[in-house]
Amino acid sequence: MKQRPRIRKEPTRERKVKNPPQITGFWGRGASLYRPGLFTKKYFGKHGEACAADIYYALSQEIERLNKERIEIGEKPFERPNYSSFSRYFHWFLILKLIERTDKRERAIYDFLQKRVFYKLTAEGKAEVTAWEDPISVRHPEFR
Repeated sequence: MKQRPRIRKEPTRERKVKNPPQITGFWGRGASLYRPGLFTKKYFGKHGEACAADIYYALSQEIERLNKERIEIGEKPFERPNYSSFSRYFHWFLILKLIERTDKRERAIYDFLQKRVFYKLTAEGKAEVTAWEDPISVRHPEFR
């Protein structure tokens, strides 16, 4: 039997570059400055006191800025946490006494919303490092 010659097809899509330029830095669990905990601590250090919504908005803006740079060099963009997961982090910071409520309250944008509650860093929150990186595993080491 004669074998038929193989027909080679042209590739229909472009192949990715094997080693595209990368922005160095970690994005692992608790290792990036843009993780919610470390970003929150940094934000409190810069602004003194803030409400959770302000910190979330600042984090979202920073991740958006980083993603523009990452897309330009061909890297996968970071995913922004949703407000619900960010507020859970905030709850853990309160449980671990890294932050505390202040007396400051502001009226919300809409009448049906609760007043905005402001928080500040505690002395323990300023000194602590690992609880900001991963607050749940600090409180519950069995989950590591």
